[in-house]
Formats: sequence, structure tokens, C-alpha cells
Amino acid sequence: MWSKRFPSLLLLILACLVCADRARGQSGRRPPQPSSPVPAERVTAKDSPESAETSKPEITVLVGRQPTSRRLLSEDTIYAAFIQRLNQQKNVEAIAIGDLKKRENAIKQARAETNRYVVLLQLEIDNFQEGTIVLNSPDLEIKYLVFAPRSGQQKFKGKVYYQAIGGARARKDAWPNGPPIKITPEAAAHAAADGLYDWLLLTAGIRQR
Repeated sequence: MWSKRFPSLLLLILACLVCADRARGQSGRRPPQPSSPVPAERVTAKDSPESAETSKPEITVLVGRQPTSRRLLSEDTIYAAFIQRLNQQKNVEAIAIGDLKKRENAIKQARAETNRYVVLLQLEIDNFQEGTIVLNSPDLEIKYLVFAPRSGQQKFKGKVYYQAIGGARARKDAWPNGPPIKITPEAAAHAAADGLYDWLLLTAGIRQR
């Protein structure tokens, strides 16, 4: 009878030994250490798009106005739109400095500056068109002159015509062989500001980004 139970008892003893060995192995096993977190990529101020947007402009221009003796309402519109258009361009800041009675006042202002250009917006009544004298003309000849800091030397000049709707309309547009003619004060101001900005890009060292 013992011989019949011996194999069963042997199997039971072996099973107990295997279970005990597994228990000892598990009790000595250390729990896995959590993996160290991967450091997030650092975004420097140089690479941040916000820092690029808030960077200082490369060139600042001071804009003065030499008005006509008639002080037309369109003159205020042109002056404001000219400055607004410049401030919409990249890397340029335009600051209004008000009315300047003479060209010499703009030169004097430029000589007092160290790195800011002075722009004089000269507004004149356009009453002599195609050989015809137009009385009480609402049209304007818009000149923009650029003076260098320190020296006060004139570096650039341009011209745009503003021809009001309902005016004499004697002048014919010869663009690109001549100054452009615009029929709204805003359009005339934008054309003048764009001409100045083109010069700043080519000559004054502004970089497009």
C-alpha cells in the first residue's frame, strides 16, 4: 500500500518545493524603478515667434508735415494715412512730429538725431496742370523728403499727385514714367509711404523677415 502512495507523495513534495522557490524569488525581486522623464525641449527667446514679433524696429523715422496755406481737410487725412501705412510695414516705426513751417526745420531736427531719419511731407496746391491754371484747386502735390541723422543731408525725395474727385482732372497719369496720380487722399498717402519704404529697403538697411 505504501508503494502505491509513494509516487503521489513524491509529486506533492516536488510541487511544494517549486512553489516555495518561486515565493523566495518574488520576495527578493525589487520593484521596477520609474523611468526618468524626458526633459522637454527648451524654447529660447531667440526661437520664440512672440519674441520675433515684439522685436524692436530696425529703423525709426520722424515724420513732419509742411501744410498748405489753405489747410485742406484732405491734408490731415494724407498725413495720418502716410504714418499709419509706414507703421504697418515690417521693421519700421514712424512717429509724427507735427507741422514744420520750413524745410530748414526738418534739416535742423535731423541734425539733432543720432540714428533716426526725418521725413518731411510737403503738401502743395496743384493749381497748374497741363499748362492750365486751376483756381481754388482741391488737388495736391505730395512730396516726401528724407534727411539723414547727424548730417541733415537730403538722401531721398519722391512725389505723388492727389487729384480729388470732382476737381479739374486736367493732369494725366503717366505712371510708371512719372509720379502716380491717386483720386483719394488715403491712396495718395499709401503710394507715398510705399515709395519711401522701398527706398528704406534698398538703401537704409532694412531686412525683410
